[in-house]
Amino acid sequence: MAFDAFEEQEEAIESSMDLEMIRDDLMAELKSINEYEAQVEMIENEDAADTIERILEDKKTHVARLLHILSLLDPVQAEKLNKELR
Repeated sequence: MAFDAFEEQEEAIESSMDLEMIRDDLMAELKSINEYEAQVEMIENEDAADTIERILEDKKTHVARLLHILSLLDPVQAEKLNKELR
């Protein structure tokens, strides 16, 4: 019985660490989106701006994927996100 409790505690810690890393990744992606959007406005070379815009779209896809994973791992977060999107 004690072994099961230890395994559950270990799984909870791993899950918590996963959530923390995913949230950190999400923050980094959102920050980079803001930075890339600012760069697109400042870059004069059209080819360079197009490249940055493509990277920007990839970053937005990353955010969507991270939100999806976050929703799978944190049901409370998923509920709040779904409520806000309605």
